[in-house]
Amino acid sequence: MLVWNHLKELAGKMGKTIYQLKHQLLSKYLVSELKYPTIKMTVV
Repeated sequence: MLVWNHLKELAGKMGKTIYQLKHQLLSKYLVSELKYPTIKMTVV
């Protein structure tokens, strides 16, 4: 619940909905992981 309230407050300050903010954060995370993966894969 604390995270949801924080997102709600942050979204209000930015003039966005909680869902828009969540989508933006997840999108940035996914792009970052695709460019620079935290777990390296090796071909066997």
